[in-house]
Amino acid sequence: MIFGINNNDCYVSVMFSIQGKERMVLKLKSFARKVKRRLIQTSIISPRPTSLNVFTTNRCTFSCFYCGRNIKDDAPGVDNRYEDKSDFHFADLRFLLDKYPSIRRVSFVGVGEPFLVQDLLSMARLAKEKGKYVVVVTNGSVLHQFWGRIAPSFDQVSVSLHGLTATELTAISKVSEHVFNQFVDNVRYLVQKEKNLNPSIDVRASVVMLKTNLDRVKRAAIFCAENSVPELDVQNYIPIGLDNYENCVFNNDFEYIRFIDKLIQEFHGSLKINPPVLIKRNDRALSWGCTTFFNTLRVDGLGQVSGCSRIMVPMAKNGNYRNEPDVWQNVYYREMRQRFRAKRNLPDCCRFCPEAQ
Repeated sequence: MIFGINNNDCYVSVMFSIQGKERMVLKLKSFARKVKRRLIQTSIISPRPTSLNVFTTNRCTFSCFYCGRNIKDDAPGVDNRYEDKSDFHFADLRFLLDKYPSIRRVSFVGVGEPFLVQDLLSMARLAKEKGKYVVVVTNGSVLHQFWGRIAPSFDQVSVSLHGLTATELTAISKVSEHVFNQFVDNVRYLVQKEKNLNPSIDVRASVVMLKTNLDRVKRAAIFCAENSVPELDVQNYIPIGLDNYENCVFNNDFEYIRFIDKLIQEFHGSLKINPPVLIKRNDRALSWGCTTFFNTLRVDGLGQVSGCSRIMVPMAKNGNYRNEPDVWQNVYYREMRQRFRAKRNLPDCCRFCPEAQ
């Protein structure tokens, strides 16, 4: 690992072990992203929706205690609780893709399980036919009901690792222990059989890293290696409220950074581990480079919208793509873009989001 002090920005930057040319390429890409973000925020590049982020449903086969559906009434992050019962349908997607042809990426996500939505595969095929990059984020519990149709329909399938043993999954997600065995079978079939139908499909898993669950992150890496999952995204914890932000991994938490670096080296050659975006400890070092309100349309089956791809959920007060001639240019979007341009009056939850770092 290489630590470099940037005195101009007053933060410690961490470069994970990458050799020569690869390191230079990453630096150039990082610089290019920063330049592009600034051009977007200043509207030199006009705001337009290039990413459609779809809340498919609020129904789920799991009931995880940390899910956005289960935030308690007195919790600090209750404003970002999602409880609107709706399913997103084929007609919704067709309308939005026709309305906003600039969309290049369609992601089926949300607080529910996308594969519970009847129209999911037909929507994925529609997006593919229109040349979009199609992503689905799933808990993996019902994939066995769709074998033969998943790989041809998606460009990326990301499986969230909520529990790595039957007991753990039961405790976290309130499901029967046999669900874990089905989940493992589904992951194996996805990467070993289904992928043959579309060898270019990007199959990966994700796990959230907290300072209190380092063992679980390593077990996630072992799970992926043992079950032929080629890539693992280690995501930093994003506090919905602000009462437990110390669970995030900050850029001066060297003990935890070393843990991730060691893990990357340990599994090198058998599993690609993508490290988490580190949260900057110093407020003044934040770049506030988020561009989601300039390029992301997050929607649900009720027509509600949000411009955030991380925490803030679709809400009626933000606007409705069914009722407005151009929700992309409504008061909500224009005001939020102005806040990010000025880097002032931003929502509290943005402080610990990877997009702000």
